Amino acid sequence: MPPKTRYTPNAVLDAALEVVRSDGLRSVSARSVAKVLGASTQPVSKAFASMPLLIEAVVERLLGMLVDQVEAAEGPDPVRAAAFAFARFTADQPTFYEALFLLPHAHPPDWVRVRRSFAEGLDRSERFGGLSARQRDALAWRASVVTHGICIEIWSGRWDRTDDAALRRLVDQLVEPITAAYLRDAD
Repeated sequence: MPPKTRYTPNAVLDAALEVVRSDGLRSVSARSVAKVLGASTQPVSKAFASMPLLIEAVVERLLGMLVDQVEAAEGPDPVRAAAFAFARFTADQPTFYEALFLLPHAHPPDWVRVRRSFAEGLDRSERFGGLSARQRDALAWRASVVTHGICIEIWSGRWDRTDDAALRRLVDQLVEPITAAYLRDAD
């Protein structure tokens, strides 16, 4: 008899992410995760005491993935780079965006992390370095709100041109005017 496979909480979480990727957050159940694992539901129950705890872990992992992608974004303008990374995340994984932002959560994620990821690097930027920390945070908030609008259009399929060049043009057309107006008003 072959040895039993041990499923770590991380393996169960990875399987749950696969369910979200293919079928959305609402499809995450002990059975659907177990099916991805190729196991019974027992490893799911052993790794997470309840489905709400698994869902919460999935949402936290997704939020971390988004924040990491936004913070890793590079470009001459950190606001537009962050907005592009957010739009790219949505275009690449629309079910992840939906899970994070379009479904109710029993325990809402730390949305401040997303806003802070937009503010990352603004203090080191020539264009934004003269702003106070409070002004940089306010700018990041406004840019993230506009970016959510872009992401809704991508997620819904109303904006279907998701190649990098098209997404960069969209970000430039919608985020740059907000940024320019904010900088003008901050003076």
